[in-house]
Amino acid sequence: MEKSGALVDRFTLDNPDRGLVTGRRLREFDLVLASANYELDLPYLVKLLDGAGVEPLAERRRKRPPIIVGGLAAMSNPEPFLAVADAAFVGDGEILLEKLTRALSLLPDEPGTLLESLGEGLYTGETHVRKVFVEDLDSSAHPVVMIRSRVVEPVYGEGFYLELSRGCRWLCRFCLEAYTMYPFRYRSLETLKALVSEGLKHVQRRRVVVYSLSPFDHPNIRDFLGYLVDSGIDFSLPSIRWDTLRLDDLDLISRSSQRTLALAPESMSPRLSCSIGKCFAPDAFGELATAALEKGFNLKLYLMVGLPSEGEEEVLETARRAKEIVSYSSKLGRKTSVSVNPLVPKPHTPLQDYPLIGEREYLGRVGILERELGRGAVAHLRWFHAYVQSLIALGDRGVGRLIALSALRGLSKRGLAELSESLGVDVGFPLRRRSRDERPWHRVEFPLDRVIDKLSL
Repeated sequence: MEKSGALVDRFTLDNPDRGLVTGRRLREFDLVLASANYELDLPYLVKLLDGAGVEPLAERRRKRPPIIVGGLAAMSNPEPFLAVADAAFVGDGEILLEKLTRALSLLPDEPGTLLESLGEGLYTGETHVRKVFVEDLDSSAHPVVMIRSRVVEPVYGEGFYLELSRGCRWLCRFCLEAYTMYPFRYRSLETLKALVSEGLKHVQRRRVVVYSLSPFDHPNIRDFLGYLVDSGIDFSLPSIRWDTLRLDDLDLISRSSQRTLALAPESMSPRLSCSIGKCFAPDAFGELATAALEKGFNLKLYLMVGLPSEGEEEVLETARRAKEIVSYSSKLGRKTSVSVNPLVPKPHTPLQDYPLIGEREYLGRVGILERELGRGAVAHLRWFHAYVQSLIALGDRGVGRLIALSALRGLSKRGLAELSESLGVDVGFPLRRRSRDERPWHRVEFPLDRVIDKLSL
């Protein structure tokens, strides 16, 4: 990547006004790039801008800096984010940065011309946009010096954060990242080693934090982890697709400091899990879970309710199978915790038109799991948080404006309902099945959209 001579800094929600490196104010910069990988990053972005003295609403903002938003949530459906940002980039960030290095001379005097010059991948709501992506990760940039908050520790702890791969070959029917990050790509073993060697020079701990989806789908993952172990480098792995994990992999992982394995069966009903692309196998999963507990690991299981054709019997089936694992954990003095989320329909997935489960029904499903497993073993996402996610994921620019104004007042169920009524914004649409004509993201095209339309429920 070319050097641009630009002055770059990072701002975080806990420190919105002064850059972490330069100490300069956000409003003094000529351009803001915001990452929105999750829907709730929209209200967080509003709070950050407001805290920095930058007008959050695009329709009211008259002065610099222009704002470009990217990331999974923003590029899958840019419309709600354009209530705040001037444009969204639909594609891999490396491509945007390359474009910017050639266009920064237009700032600060010609921000509109800068946006126009970025061309393919930039969405302003006026024209059709097709996703742009890096085909070869080995030839693309990967940050080795990472600017972090001085107040909040990184969510997975100190270390060098490494992207092994991008996308996921499994394409589970609910997964936003798999479909928007398609095609599946990965970095070579040689490149990974080189990145680790350089990245560890800039962190306080000799530790690598892997954050790619389904890490054991990387063809050289075992060689790579073996290299880390032999080099005396600690590591941490994200949630693992359980059927990619071999029993002997537990020995390899146990040589790190990681003591909890996160596994995401979503449902322990074979029929229901296969319908979303997970295909739970009770005997094989039980063998793996038992071996992991006996090896000294704790387990964290991710479950999902509100799936298509789900009944209480499938939830009870899941609860009883999870209970066996929780009980065995207790006998060994280990811990198995269960995290429950509702299915949140996401754009560009086969479940994009499927309704979010209602609050009462959701809490009933959670109650089944709590009765079987004990409340202490089960943590569940608040339904309101899932509802707001679905509003943003599926919403239009009017919804984005509603969320932005609500964030400034303090996002709450009552406040959102009152404000939506005064603005005339329909907030009931996530709770019903929607038609293809109701997709605000129809001008944003991803590689698998035509296939998805044939698979959509």
